[in-house]
Amino acid sequence: MPMTFTVFLTFILIVPVTDPLTFSLNTQSNKSLERERDKAYLRQQFNKNFSLLQVTGQKLLKEHDHRKLTPNRLTNDVKIINKCAKTLQTLVALGNLAEPPKINREIETPEEFDQAIRRLAKHIWDFAHNPIHQNSKVFNTNHAEKAQIDLLSIIDLSKTIENKAKQYKTLPSQQ
Repeated sequence: MPMTFTVFLTFILIVPVTDPLTFSLNTQSNKSLERERDKAYLRQQFNKNFSLLQVTGQKLLKEHDHRKLTPNRLTNDVKIINKCAKTLQTLVALGNLAEPPKINREIETPEEFDQAIRRLAKHIWDFAHNPIHQNSKVFNTNHAEKAQIDLLSIIDLSKTIENKAKQYKTLPSQQ
C-alpha cells in the first residue's frame, strides 16, 4: 500500500494545475482564432459567389448574343445567378436601404427575352462594379442603395426569367 500512495502523491506534484488566468487567455485566443476562421470562410464564400455571378452573367449574355443559348441552358444559368445573388445578399450587410424594384414579369416574345437578359447582365455588371465593393473604409449610402437595388433586381429578374425560360426563343437574325 505505501507504494500506491507514493505514486499517487508524485503524480499530483508533477502535473501542474491550470491557472484560471491562463485558461481564460487560451479560451479568448481560441475564440479569436475561430472568429478569424469564420471571417475567412465568409470572405471566401463572398468571393466565390461574386465571381460566379459575374462569369455566369457574362457567359449568358455572350451565348444569347451568339444565338447559342437554349431554354435549358437559360434555366440553369439564371438559377446559378439567383442562388449567387441570394447568397451575396446574406453576406453583404447593406440593411434595408432600397425597395425591390418593379420588373416586367411578362416575358414571352424574343424581344422581351432579349431585353430581360440584357437588363439582367447590366444589373450584374453594375452590382459588380459598384464602388462599395472597392473601398470598405468609406460607406456611401447612395452606393449601398444602388448595390442593393441591383442585387434585388438580379434576384427578381433571374427568377422571372427562370419561370419563363422554357418559352425562350432567340431573336430572328437581322440581315
